[in-house]
Amino acid sequence: MTIAGAASRAAVRSAGERDLLVEADGPSRTGRSLEARVQALARALVDRGLSGQRIGLWYWNSAAAVEAHLAVEWVGATRVPVDPGAPAAEAQAVFAAAEVKAILVDGAHQQLAGALLHDNDEPLAASGGLEATAVPPNRTALLYPRMAGAGGLLAVPISYANWAAGIRLNAWLFRSGAYGPGFGDDERFLTAQQLPHGTGILGSFPFLHMGLPQVLLRRFDADAFVDAALRHRATATFFVPGMVTRLADALERSGRTVVPPLQRLLYGGAPIAVGDLVRAVERIGPVLIQVYGRFEGGWPLAVLGVDDHARIAAGDTALAASCGRPVDRVELRVRSVPGQPPGRGELSVRGDTVVTEYADPDGWCALGDVAWLDEAGYLHLGGRLDGMINTGSYHVYPREVEEAIAAVPGVQGTLVRGEPDPTWGEAVTAYVVPEDPTAGEQLTERIRHTLEARLARYKLPKRLHLVGSLDVPPPGPTDSEKPTSP
Repeated sequence: MTIAGAASRAAVRSAGERDLLVEADGPSRTGRSLEARVQALARALVDRGLSGQRIGLWYWNSAAAVEAHLAVEWVGATRVPVDPGAPAAEAQAVFAAAEVKAILVDGAHQQLAGALLHDNDEPLAASGGLEATAVPPNRTALLYPRMAGAGGLLAVPISYANWAAGIRLNAWLFRSGAYGPGFGDDERFLTAQQLPHGTGILGSFPFLHMGLPQVLLRRFDADAFVDAALRHRATATFFVPGMVTRLADALERSGRTVVPPLQRLLYGGAPIAVGDLVRAVERIGPVLIQVYGRFEGGWPLAVLGVDDHARIAAGDTALAASCGRPVDRVELRVRSVPGQPPGRGELSVRGDTVVTEYADPDGWCALGDVAWLDEAGYLHLGGRLDGMINTGSYHVYPREVEEAIAAVPGVQGTLVRGEPDPTWGEAVTAYVVPEDPTAGEQLTERIRHTLEARLARYKLPKRLHLVGSLDVPPPGPTDSEKPTSP
């Protein structure tokens, strides 16, 4: 057994009167005030019989969002977060499929019946102490949803032990210099991506566990990011690739070439085209660090460091097709699979960050990525074995989009897949056979309108084709499948 939230409670308490959370344009929390608010919220959850239960979270980035994440952990419960940009229908579907017992929301997400409001202005609180809660290490701490459809919920059950291992790994990567040299006690993280995604395990919560402050940007905007980084002296952040290119564009518009305080900009989830990557290094400075990982296997599993990016900017474009060298503290192997040439196969990982439900009896977690290692030890990826679409670092399962399209009146059949795209890596692409062959823009608009009400924006097809049959040619190779074979 382990004590739920013991490490985060100790870190918050030890911070005392030092600021731990600062909203870019809002309130701040010292360690003492954060502990008091989280404890009061946790006590309110206990009073409602929610200890150890599944609790939904639907928040834009804020101090209250961090409080909600911590309070659920401190009572030994399971967090079920939904992207704050998702429509209410998708959030409701996820929470229903996850069978949550309660939902915590901020003021912008009160449309779900029975949701409990906890935000900066109206905290959910109860008086009284909070007893330590013992939990088995394999209890799910974070149920990360990927798809809710007719087949139920597809989600990754990250245990309390997995979560703790991921926090330890990332804290070590910061402290050891793997995320850039010169890491010290004056570091300040800027949470720009939404908390439920990669930034939580890679930066936001590791910084909190290290007792180091962070700035919270409610929603990402490149100009607002530059302003917040300068005003609050932010030294580290995590982006998805599209955010990197937007920051480079913003700096180019402003005539700046760097964001002076920023020492380490982690990004991951999808490749960046070589030209965009070189321009980003030139504009943002020698601070880019690519990370590769999966929630079911661990974040990160490989790192492409600052020096690697300098080599890319100097002309080593082959290195840009890599996702870095494997992390020392994880065990990776490439397992041969039918249809792949020698040296290529499915990437598998073993270690403390591996989710048990995804592992074989020997502890190996097969990740579904086709991969190979080059002679210099760099990891390369070459597509997926399961058809999952990786669009701008977000994972989209075709079946979920196909079910949503099939429900639209006038649709006879549909096929959804990822196709190469210079901006997104892969674009969600839908082929639709209409019941009426003369259907045109009216059906297209009906599909788009229906999907906007049911799915998060990143799941919406960027290309939608009306076709006579679903016998369509295969897509061309993605950038990651081009000429860097072993």
